[in-house]
Amino acid sequence: MLTVEATRSRPRYQEIANELINHIREGRFAIGTLMPGELELMETYDVSRHTVREALRMLESLHLIERKRGIGTLVLASKSEHAYVQSVRNPSELLCYPTESKLRILSTAKIRVNKSQAKIFKCRARSDWTLIRGIRTFSGSDLPICALSVLVLPEYSGVAEKLSSIKKPVFQAIADTYGESIQKVSVDFSSSLIDEALSELLGIEIGTAVLRVRRQYVGNSGKIFEISVTDHVESNFNFSFEFSRGWETNPDWSED
Repeated sequence: MLTVEATRSRPRYQEIANELINHIREGRFAIGTLMPGELELMETYDVSRHTVREALRMLESLHLIERKRGIGTLVLASKSEHAYVQSVRNPSELLCYPTESKLRILSTAKIRVNKSQAKIFKCRARSDWTLIRGIRTFSGSDLPICALSVLVLPEYSGVAEKLSSIKKPVFQAIADTYGESIQKVSVDFSSSLIDEALSELLGIEIGTAVLRVRRQYVGNSGKIFEISVTDHVESNFNFSFEFSRGWETNPDWSED
């Protein structure tokens, strides 16, 4: 029977993953052999099947093991691959704007999404939403940072009235007002050529390339409650990521 040696400073599945990695490195689970099954690991660590599977998924992502249906979990290697992660404590950190910026709401309307809008927002055509449009500028000037288009579920449309007077992102305002909570955030980046409407709003020529950031927020019910699309003026905006070694390369067990 395996021994449990873990602290509670990390999620339980990461604690288990760390210990399993240590066992592999120590040779308790030799390369080319099968690890204990899910049921045995559940009993050893007194956790659910979901927790065990998350721990194994961590090992699999590092190419230490391979799970084969009908056979079991095969140990492939004892050395993990380096992994780098971005530390994000709050979804608002996924894309931070200067504290001296301000958001001005331009319009709010209830819409039924057409095909063109569905392509931009990556949502289902003919679905019902409230569309909020605005522009973010530097405080004390009209210099634009980005144009904002946000879809929120119709039952959350009242949030539009709050946005100009608070400095919270839309998702946080929805959470505070309606008790929603974020279960997952999807973010994608692309380039886009602005049309006449955006040209006038951002003060740049038609056809100019801008950075487009699309974010989708999944809430309590498992469905998307907000989709935001922001188009950023290249000359007025800079965005960078900072990555650090993740838990997968913990010096307690990673090789020099």
